[in-house]
Amino acid sequence: MEPSGDSVRILYLRNRPDGEGFVDPLDDSGEFAVTTVERRERGLSLLDDESFDCVVGDADDGLDLLSTVRERRPDLPYVLVAREDDGDAEAALARGAAEYLDCRSDDEPLGLLAVRVENAVASDDGDPAERRGNDSYLQKLYRTASDAELTFEEKRRRLLTLGRERLGVDVGFVSRIDGDRFEIVDAVGSHELLQSGRTAPLSETYCRKTLDSEESLAVRDAASEGWSDDPAYETYGLGCYIGTEVRVDGELYGTLCFADGPPRQRSFTDSESAFVELVSQWLQYELERRADAEVLRRQNDRLEDFASVLSHDLRNPLSIAEMYLNAAERSGDAQDFEQVRDAHGRIEELIEKLLTLAREGEARARKTPQDLSETTADAWRTTETGDATLRTADDPTVEADGERLQQLLENLFRNAVEHAGRDATVEVGALDDGSGFYVADDGPGIPAGEREDVYDHGYSTGGGTGLGLTIVRHIADAHDWTVSVTESESGGARFEIRGAVA
Repeated sequence: MEPSGDSVRILYLRNRPDGEGFVDPLDDSGEFAVTTVERRERGLSLLDDESFDCVVGDADDGLDLLSTVRERRPDLPYVLVAREDDGDAEAALARGAAEYLDCRSDDEPLGLLAVRVENAVASDDGDPAERRGNDSYLQKLYRTASDAELTFEEKRRRLLTLGRERLGVDVGFVSRIDGDRFEIVDAVGSHELLQSGRTAPLSETYCRKTLDSEESLAVRDAASEGWSDDPAYETYGLGCYIGTEVRVDGELYGTLCFADGPPRQRSFTDSESAFVELVSQWLQYELERRADAEVLRRQNDRLEDFASVLSHDLRNPLSIAEMYLNAAERSGDAQDFEQVRDAHGRIEELIEKLLTLAREGEARARKTPQDLSETTADAWRTTETGDATLRTADDPTVEADGERLQQLLENLFRNAVEHAGRDATVEVGALDDGSGFYVADDGPGIPAGEREDVYDHGYSTGGGTGLGLTIVRHIADAHDWTVSVTESESGGARFEIRGAVA
């Protein structure tokens, strides 16, 4: 129905005193002409005698009034303004309301009302059995998506079920696409090949054409629309299909699709396509929100690791500095002061390196050739090792970030001294297969059943912090190395780092 004249003519049936002036200000925009009546009989009389584009019914007996208006003017758009309970929405839509506005908590109800009226008038040239059905499902979609008691997975599954009902098809599913790999992450329906966990080449699915379409891909009758010889039709036998892509932060995630074996008697309508798009947008929003939450969680974990590593690894050079400072105060020897300067220099290097890692996140190590024996000597000098003895069996060249390699060795040396004793013997050498190096001690070793646990944050068999070997694993991961623990020739612990030698 086209608006009467230049303005949309609204008949506002006001049914309660506190509704005074609620709709009247729409007149100020120049887009609406509002006639307000307070008596039911007067409003119904105007409907018989004058031309209106839309009726707005206020609360209280608005539902009864809606039924009366529908009897007299079945095609005239009706917008119900509700102020009471949520059940009014379904009841209003079921009785033929074109739009529904819950103004109890809206800060700008007039702006929303204007939109509702415009939508009602603009959609009046469509099928009313179709419009009312779509509005009802939109209400259900909104309630499901906003239900705080449901998990993301529960909402997703309910919306897939709702989509099946809305479209009158058997199957609804969400896919994840990675290259040519197509995987169904959630599905409802009875089709054997369209179930959660099912995978297939993307090139053999309907979804490949969905990705080529700028909008939703809708197929009413696959056979008559040229799909008979398509591998997707041969595999799945779907007579009708509607699907749209899902993107997360601009990157392709997968698709949202609804389908059935038999073809449809009619094409998918614009409102049906819009419903699929709305579910897709909700899915995209939720996936992005969850991805952001995961990024934030990992950032927080990284900050906690940073604080732990900083406090842990600074203890070593601080202890060295304190030891040599005490010696320098007694002896006045310049070499002792030089050792203090070296320890302070090591502290500055660690802080700078850890701050860089905190900013960059889980950055990959920048590898350059490093002399293992030279880095071993530096790490031994900056670690409080008491009377322990260092032996170097070989001198391979390691591809590593020099600072992080030294940090790894410092932690292994500290671990050896803490568990094997301050008079331990520690040996560093090349692995027999030439793939990396080892650090071994002559202490009590690590029981076989606990060797995988030693890298866990906080794990300790002695009085340590349980951070040292966690740091070793992080540094190894940053270099794409593997680290494992076994028994040394003397029965102590032997850590083997593979992948470090090109």
